[in-house]
Amino acid sequence: MNGSEHPPAQYDLHLHSYWSYDATAEVEDHFKRARELGVRYIAITDHHVMDAFAQVLECAKRYPEVTPILSSEITVTTSVGGIDLLCYGFPRELTPPLQELVDFHHDWQRATGAAWSKGLQASGYDFSDAHRLALLETYRPAHVIALQGNTHVKNGVLSDYCVDHGFIASSEEYYDLKVRMRKEVPSPPYPAVDEVLPVLKEAGIKVAIAHPHGYFNQGDRARMDTLRQECQLDGIECAHRQVPPGYTLIYREYCVEHGLFSVGGSDSHTVGDIQELFAGHGGADEWLDEFLGCLACDG
Repeated sequence: MNGSEHPPAQYDLHLHSYWSYDATAEVEDHFKRARELGVRYIAITDHHVMDAFAQVLECAKRYPEVTPILSSEITVTTSVGGIDLLCYGFPRELTPPLQELVDFHHDWQRATGAAWSKGLQASGYDFSDAHRLALLETYRPAHVIALQGNTHVKNGVLSDYCVDHGFIASSEEYYDLKVRMRKEVPSPPYPAVDEVLPVLKEAGIKVAIAHPHGYFNQGDRARMDTLRQECQLDGIECAHRQVPPGYTLIYREYCVEHGLFSVGGSDSHTVGDIQELFAGHGGADEWLDEFLGCLACDG
């Protein structure tokens, strides 16, 4: 069993590895835990990038009982702000437009990191690009930094740094500090949804909204309809620890009404998450065939 209040489902379709700027888990950690729990399908959905794909495919050879879905969690700008989209079913070989999307996000992550450094400097704090790189090196593997460069930093790590160096008195002040630094030097925006979706849809990739409760304004039907249409949703992450159980049912009913698939994910980022949360999202096993059928519907 896992440490969640829910028994492990047959799938976990929202996971992160150290290729995400804010995660530390190894790719293989997810496969090991899936085999231990009898989980059949997993999706490592690293933020913005597809850099884990080669490792995912290599692990799949060693863990034949676990089937990976090549996936990514891509954040886009919509009419209501930034939205995280779980994107499923990437090809093993990226098309040129998909590679351009990867390259864009690598540049975006580095530009975002540079904006954070400049924003802290403009706010009166000694935090250079070199400081940021040294901080990244405390938790990101060297080969990840070699590929992705000097990216932005996990918020918890940066918050601790700011406390330790006297920028703020406690972690409770970190949010206000970020507001100030972003006012001084705005971060580059996420790409527009109408720029990203054509690339994904052309490649046959299916799109679900991640941890939707906040994005849906706690079940507001008008907001749900807006985002379903604007993001051309194929599915909804109905089961996630940020979704209250009663709303899992509401979002599931919405999926049935509109012909969308339902997924669930633990959103695990660390080894500890994997041990405590893996596949314990509370989504029904019956959703899996529906999801797989949608992945296969384009042939």
